[in-house]
Amino acid sequence: MKHKLLTPLITLLAALALGACAHSPDPIAATSKQKQALTDLELNYNAGNYAKVAQAVGLSVELQSAPPGVQIPALKLQAFSYCLQDNTVQCRRSFDKLLQRHPDFDLAPSERDHPMWGPVFTQAKADADTNSAMPSSK
Repeated sequence: MKHKLLTPLITLLAALALGACAHSPDPIAATSKQKQALTDLELNYNAGNYAKVAQAVGLSVELQSAPPGVQIPALKLQAFSYCLQDNTVQCRRSFDKLLQRHPDFDLAPSERDHPMWGPVFTQAKADADTNSAMPSSK
């Protein structure tokens, strides 16, 4: 009798477990305007229009309100652009904003080694990790 009750229960639990893995919540889809804004940003970045990239990210409602799949690369390109203009203060602020919104973000190893933004990001990440480890004062 126990076997007859346990088999359907085990099957149900296995199906739920597999279903949870297969159907994890979809990330919020970017709108066509958000995707286009990121494409335009990448084109400007690749063309060396760093000032335009930095400004566009700050002023674009589409990019500021975008889901992580668009917002993260936009903020990263903004930081890179500031660093490439030798504006390490704004570069750091961009990385700080990125890490505040997406604390688990990290650069690829090849990006971390870049002489312009690698050290700025490494310090921002270390500070963000330190601040998140501190107990909040309530």
